[in-house]
Amino acid sequence: MTDRDRPTAPDAISPAPVGNARRAIHLLGRIPVTLSVLVVLIVVGIVSGGFTSASDQAPWYETFAYGVPSFADGRWYTVATGTVLVAVPLGYLLILPVAAAGLGWLELRRGSGLTAATFLIGQAVAVIGTAFIVAGFATFGSPWAEELAKQVDVGPSGGVFAAITMAAFSLRSPWAGRALLIVFAVVAIGVLFVGTLADIEHAVAVVAVMLVQARAFSRPSLREQRFITWTVLLAIGAAQLILVFVPTFGPFGASEPGGVQFVDVAIDAVIVLLLADGLRRGLRLAWIGAVVLGALNVAGGILAFLLLTLLDALGSDSSATEVGAAEARDALTLAITTSVLWLAMLVWLVITRRAYRARLRRRLPGARDAQSPGALAETARELIRETGGGPLSWMATWPDNRIFLGSSPETAVAYQTHQGVAIALSDPIAPDDRVGETLVEFLDTVVRAGFTPCVFGATERARAVIPAGWRAVQIAEDTIVDLPGLEFTGKAWSPARQALNRAEREGVIFRMGALASESRRVRAQVDEISSQWVGEKELPEMRFTLGTVDEALDPEVRMAFAEHDGQLEGFLSWLPVYGTDGEVAGWTLDLMRRRANGTFPAVMEYLIASSALAFRDEGAAFLSLSGAPLARSTPASPEELSPIDGWLDRLGAMLEPAYGFRSLHRFKQKFRPRAEPLYLLFADEGDLARIGLALARAYLPDASMPELVRMGASLTR
Repeated sequence: MTDRDRPTAPDAISPAPVGNARRAIHLLGRIPVTLSVLVVLIVVGIVSGGFTSASDQAPWYETFAYGVPSFADGRWYTVATGTVLVAVPLGYLLILPVAAAGLGWLELRRGSGLTAATFLIGQAVAVIGTAFIVAGFATFGSPWAEELAKQVDVGPSGGVFAAITMAAFSLRSPWAGRALLIVFAVVAIGVLFVGTLADIEHAVAVVAVMLVQARAFSRPSLREQRFITWTVLLAIGAAQLILVFVPTFGPFGASEPGGVQFVDVAIDAVIVLLLADGLRRGLRLAWIGAVVLGALNVAGGILAFLLLTLLDALGSDSSATEVGAAEARDALTLAITTSVLWLAMLVWLVITRRAYRARLRRRLPGARDAQSPGALAETARELIRETGGGPLSWMATWPDNRIFLGSSPETAVAYQTHQGVAIALSDPIAPDDRVGETLVEFLDTVVRAGFTPCVFGATERARAVIPAGWRAVQIAEDTIVDLPGLEFTGKAWSPARQALNRAEREGVIFRMGALASESRRVRAQVDEISSQWVGEKELPEMRFTLGTVDEALDPEVRMAFAEHDGQLEGFLSWLPVYGTDGEVAGWTLDLMRRRANGTFPAVMEYLIASSALAFRDEGAAFLSLSGAPLARSTPASPEELSPIDGWLDRLGAMLEPAYGFRSLHRFKQKFRPRAEPLYLLFADEGDLARIGLALARAYLPDASMPELVRMGASLTR
């Protein structure tokens, strides 16, 4: 018998389908309430014929549908019978997936008990509450309510909207507030512009859940206040544009398409779009413009109401007059309805006026960015010497960075701004007991100035004091070599020891000094080696946390040279790390360059090992071999990885061929360092795309757009 003829054993079947089936069964087992609701809807739809014909045309429809007429006749049982019916066959294509998503979302997050209670109570409150609202408005003579008071409705959408709202409350900040805002905007626009019984039911259900969960609301941050304004303004602009083509029926009357000129509404929508973007950035000028526009719309709505009242009072005699009056009535109705949204927007703008203080030319108050690079560098030097710092602190002296001075003495933050993002460089320069307050002060100032804030390269010291709701994700790993008692003995140190021994045999000389004090011949060789290294890259030399030869000219930066017969084989630059006593406690590796055609292959191992021994003898406590971006000594388990961590892991793999971050990280392991994570701190995931663009520009400030596009294309090949 051949392998082809041999029967397949059960054990040979791929376990993947079995595993997927088990996961699916497990998932379904967690949503019994959702499945029960769907099954009931489907069974009733089959029995009643609702899948093939319109239930609202059946002779029994009004007997089982809920609404003011049903309750007036004492048919309160319709709260239950109407819930399991759907008016038209097409409605099943909408309600079944929405119910599955809304109820399933809540049940997976909060459990079956709460889901059942929310759906049943929410549906009852929505149906009964709508009937009372409609009857009440009809009593006061509202034509809209009088028409609705004659109608009945079916469907479970009130309970589904209650479940969606409750599920939104289960999200963490700021996503809970954003989800609730979207849900509320949808139901509010539905009531104002569509105005059916179902729209009122949705609004009643959503508001009821919000009232029950009122304690969960907290004062939104400045960024969230701006986000709310941006969202509502966009909704107003979109509604104005759409309603040119869509008929309306709401509390303020009905209208037909064409009652307003498209060009007028389009211009208004463009203005709203520009103002919304400015308000999202916290610009005072945009706030003034929005207030003026809102006031004009509210005034127009009041005038439209007076004119509509006058038009109704005068009546009409001819058909031509009737046509003109109808068009005018449509335009006035839309103006009144839209002015209600603008009135709410105007009140919100006044309440949140403090969130819009940024100027068109954004600048952080207290930032020392108007000085010359030399003055900025000296400011940073003084603060670091007085306060101390971490492995990245000396980079604050580099000319590309700005300095934000805290309100407390001896506190500051180094940062850069790109793409509307303020990127703080590592921890604040501050005593340990003031790191938190300095960081919060900087972040608050950044938001008020209209920037998106983040902290890049933060250590555990800063991560421990981030504001509530902020996120931290590891983006690099610092590699620290402790120097006291360091001896390159034992098998683990053989790479370093072999490099030292070989250098001694071959006559390679190690020495340290300041590049600014070196001879012209040495500096020329440094430039030559660095130019060779940069020339091998497809992109310009990287910056931000990666220095260049220009930064190495700093007199306080130590240079380690390896020479052979008067020729430089390679060099390193070391940045000082000050302690709280004003003395240098350690050194951070920055530049690593070797001659492309050098005769000593182990020059990097030799330079690092020799530097470590030299700094040890001087009394330094540690060396930082610098952070390795997107690399970890010990890979995190799948359970520990968040979606963002997984994305960064894939990004590191993509960048490896171009920059070799992980190869460099493996090289540093020859010196048996201890690992300390470096983090990116950010407010919410919605900022990550903008932060990513800002970091790309910070690291590659001289790269052209075609170069960035080519790099992106090469990474995806």
